Amino acid sequence: MTTQHPTHSLAAPSVKSPPTSFLVWFGLVVYLGLVKLVVENVFPGAFADPAQAGPFAWPALAVFSGLGLAGVWLSRRTGFPEAWDARLGPARQVLLPVLAGVALGGVIMATDLLTGFTAIQKAARGIGQQWTGYAPMFLIFSAASVILEVIYRLVLIPLGVWLVSGLLLKGRGQPATFWALAALTSALEPFMMTPDLQVLPGALWAWMAALLFATNLTQAAFFRRYGFLAAILVRVGFYLVWHVVYIH
Repeated sequence: MTTQHPTHSLAAPSVKSPPTSFLVWFGLVVYLGLVKLVVENVFPGAFADPAQAGPFAWPALAVFSGLGLAGVWLSRRTGFPEAWDARLGPARQVLLPVLAGVALGGVIMATDLLTGFTAIQKAARGIGQQWTGYAPMFLIFSAASVILEVIYRLVLIPLGVWLVSGLLLKGRGQPATFWALAALTSALEPFMMTPDLQVLPGALWAWMAALLFATNLTQAAFFRRYGFLAAILVRVGFYLVWHVVYIH
C-alpha cells in the first residue's frame, strides 16, 4: 500500500477546507501585540536604529493585521494550502523551512565575515552596534518576519493570482502566474534596500541583492507548497542566524 501525501493546486478550495489559516493568523497577530508590549516595557532600548520601531507602532500593527487577514482570505480563495495541515506534520511545515532559513542566514553571515559589509553600512548610516541582546533580537525579528510576509507576499501573490489567472485568464496558467509573481515580489526587498546596498562595492552589492532575492523566492516556494506560516518560518530561521546569533 502506498501513502498518498496531500497536494495543492492554485484553485478555489473546497468549502469543507478547515479554516486553520485564519486561526494561525489570529495567533500571529496576538504574538505581534505581545512582542510590542514586551519590547516597550522590558527592553526599551531594543531598537538600535529608531527607524526600525516604526512598523511596531500600534496603528502600523493594526494595518498589517488587517492586510494580513485579507491576504489569508485571498490565499484560501486562490488555492494556497492552509497554514497548518496536520497530515504533513511539523518536520515539513516547521523544521524544513526553519533549516532553509538557517542555511540562507549562514550564507549572509559568511559573506559578512569575508567582506565586512555591515561595517560599511553602519558607517554610512551613522549607527554603532546593531545587536542589542539575544531576547530582544529574537522578539523583534521573529515579529518582523510576520510583518514582512504581509508586505512582500501574503497579499500581493494571491491577489495577483486571482486577478491574472482567475479573472483575466479564466483559471488558466496558474503555475506560470504564481512563479512570475514570486519572482517579481522577490525583487521587492532588494529594491527597497537599495540605499543600504548602494554603499557597497558593485560586485558585493550584486551578490547581496541576489542573496536577498533568493531568500524571498525560497519563502514564496514554501508559501506555495506549505502555506504562509512555512514562508514566515524561513525568514525566522534566516534572522535567527543573521540577527540573533550573529553579533554585528
